[in-house]
Amino acid sequence: MNKSTLKYIGKRLLISCATLLVISVVLFLMVRFLPGSPINNEKLSDAQRAIIEAKYGLDKPLIVQYVNYFKNMLTGDFGVSMNLYKDMPVSSLVGDAAKISFAYGICAVIIGSVIGILLGVFAALHRNTIWDTLATVISVIGVSIPSFVFALFILIFFAADLQLIPTMYDESQVVYSSIMPVLALSVGVIANVARFTRTEMISVLNSEYITLAKAKGLDGKTVIFKHALRNALIPVITILGPILVNLMTGTMVVEKICSVPGLGKLLINSIQASDYNVILACSFLYAVMYIFMMLIIDVSYGIIDPRIRLGKDD
Repeated sequence: MNKSTLKYIGKRLLISCATLLVISVVLFLMVRFLPGSPINNEKLSDAQRAIIEAKYGLDKPLIVQYVNYFKNMLTGDFGVSMNLYKDMPVSSLVGDAAKISFAYGICAVIIGSVIGILLGVFAALHRNTIWDTLATVISVIGVSIPSFVFALFILIFFAADLQLIPTMYDESQVVYSSIMPVLALSVGVIANVARFTRTEMISVLNSEYITLAKAKGLDGKTVIFKHALRNALIPVITILGPILVNLMTGTMVVEKICSVPGLGKLLINSIQASDYNVILACSFLYAVMYIFMMLIIDVSYGIIDPRIRLGKDD
């Protein structure tokens, strides 16, 4: 790497770290000013409440609380649950929940990408026909309707009426229990990938090198899958990172509906219980994932295309 590339990467890293620092401050203040308190037992006396507040450091000034929390956070210590899971380490709670949410997100991206690419290629090859219109309508519906609406539809039709899949998450039937939330999450991926694939495929099929490939006598399958699709997928791949992060941050309602013990459900339950440390850890993890993914994409663009790097430097 040359000097300008290293400078560009260093600048992006500094901006990302500064952004996360600001986010941590804002999250900390927002959580502290939420209505309610993790110590919400009305049977406690003032003296008992003061002892519990001192135990969790809630009796100290806000600035001292934040500094202590930030120093511990740098070492991976997010404290303990104050209310939801009494005195359990937050890092283990969030880690176990994040594994489930991440697995669901990966499965939804894989399924959605495969179906979306096939749908986009099909629409591009049948451009301006009824099939293209139908594929476009499916994509628009998938983008417009939230994933939790599809989860409710699958829950009512396939789980409640037809009884083909469990209505709730069951640890003894993990695969069957995962069908409903994964399908609901993959609908949005299918729609987005299909739209991008269709647009890029149409652009590639109209390019000169595709015309040259056809003039050389290559068969249709070779032209489409070896030349056109390969080049059309490059821009599509770049959107999969943000889509994965958006899935991770958008699974809250779906996980709640399906009773999936993932990060989204943990965050909702912690907000309802005013469990400060769990709320902070879940929210900050979402922010880290999003900033990290944006950093990877930003740096990749700068390395691949020097014009972007020079433009941002200017």
